[in-house]
Amino acid sequence: MAKHDIVPDDVPTDDLAVRVRDGLRAVADPDLGSDVLESGLVTDVSVDERVVRIGADLTGLDDPTAEDVTEALRRRALSTPGVERATIEGETPDAGAADAIDGPTGVDTVIAVASAKGGVGKTTVSTQLARALAADPDHDVGIFDADLYGPNVPELLDLEGPVSATEAGDAEPIAAGDLTAMSVGLIANDEPLAWRGAMAHEAVSELFEDTAWGDLDTLVVDLPPGTGDIVLTALQSLPIDGAVLVSTPHPTSVGDTSRSATLFEENGVPLLGTVVNMRGFTCECGREHDLFPDTDVEAALDQPVLCDLPFDERVRDFGDDVPPAALELADAVRERLAAVGDLSVPDHALDLRGLPKPIRHEQATEEFRATEPGETFYLLNDHDPSPLAAELVGAVGREGPPGAAFEEYEVRRRAPDEWVLAVTR
Repeated sequence: MAKHDIVPDDVPTDDLAVRVRDGLRAVADPDLGSDVLESGLVTDVSVDERVVRIGADLTGLDDPTAEDVTEALRRRALSTPGVERATIEGETPDAGAADAIDGPTGVDTVIAVASAKGGVGKTTVSTQLARALAADPDHDVGIFDADLYGPNVPELLDLEGPVSATEAGDAEPIAAGDLTAMSVGLIANDEPLAWRGAMAHEAVSELFEDTAWGDLDTLVVDLPPGTGDIVLTALQSLPIDGAVLVSTPHPTSVGDTSRSATLFEENGVPLLGTVVNMRGFTCECGREHDLFPDTDVEAALDQPVLCDLPFDERVRDFGDDVPPAALELADAVRERLAAVGDLSVPDHALDLRGLPKPIRHEQATEEFRATEPGETFYLLNDHDPSPLAAELVGAVGREGPPGAAFEEYEVRRRAPDEWVLAVTR
C-alpha cells in the first residue's frame, strides 16, 4: 500500500515544513553531537504538496556514516503526519569536481572540434569554422588551440608571440582579424613540447582557464587528434556545449571517428555532427573524382553530416574572405546547437549529487515509482546516471534498455560535474 493511501487528507500541510524541522532535531550530527539543524548539517527543508526535500551538507562524512545520517533524516521526515515522500539532497564535493574547470565568465558557447586521426584537416576546419562564425558582425568569436603536439592555428592565422599578460596576470589572447586566438604554440615559441600525462593536460587546462577571453559569443576549441589523455581530460573538465568531428570518407577514418564519437557520448558531450573533408576533387576538365572509396558517413556514425568539403586549396584560403563552404558549415553548426540546446530542468528535479550511492539508487527508484504514467521524471547527478536509468526500467516492471523501455529518455551533461536524466514514464 502506498503511503499516500494511508495519510489522512485532513492532516494540515500549511505548517508541515515546521513540523518536519522540529522532528529532525531528534537526529544527531555524528561529528558534533548536537542536532542536525543546530550544527548546520541540514541546510534546508522545503515542502511541495506533501513531498519533503531536505538539503544536507554531508561534507567530511565517510560513505557509511553519510548513508546512516541520510536514512535517519528520511525516516524522521516520513514519520511526520502529512508527509507522503521525503528526499535528501546532498552537498558533498565530488572527487573529480576539483579538476573541473568553470567556463570563462564572458563566454556563452564552447564548441570542440576533434578527429580520430591526424592529417584529416581538423585544424583547418576548426579555424575556418571560427572565422565563419566571426563573419557575423554581431558575433564575437575566439579560437583556442589545444592541440599540444601540433599547434598549427598560429601558422594558419599568421600569428606570432610573445603572449602578453593583463594587469590581473592572465594571458592576453592575440587578435586575428575578427577573431581572438590563443595557442599553446604561442607559449612554446615553436619549440617542441616534450610533455606527457598530467603535465600535458594540466598545461592545456590552465591556459584555457587563465586566458582573458573577455565577452565571447562562441569559443572554438581545436582538440588534439585521437582519444588520448588530453582529449579525455578536455571532455571531462572543459565546459563543452557541443562537438564537431572531422573525418575523411575513407572507411578506416570513418571507423576510427565512430570510436571518437562513442567517447564523446560516454562523457555526455553533445555531438553536433561530422565534417567530411577531402570528399573529392574537380579536375580542370570539369569532371568530379573521388579520392577515397565512398562511405555513407551519416549512417555509419549515426550523426548528421554538417558539410562535405572538397580536396581544394580554396578550403585552406585564410585571406580576407571566408570560403563559402565554411560559411555553410557555420550555419549548420548554429542549427545543430539550437537543436541540441540545453535540457530544461524543473525546480522539482531530484538532486542526488553528494549522496552515498545506495541512497541515490533508493531515492531514485522510490521517486520514479511515484511518477504518474506519462509524466517526465528529472534527476540531477554528479556523474553519468545511465547505469541508474537501467535500474529504473526494472523498478516499474519493464524490460530492455532505457531508450526502448521508455517513451522518452535522455541523458545530458550540462557541466563537468552536473548530469541530467529525463525519463518519461
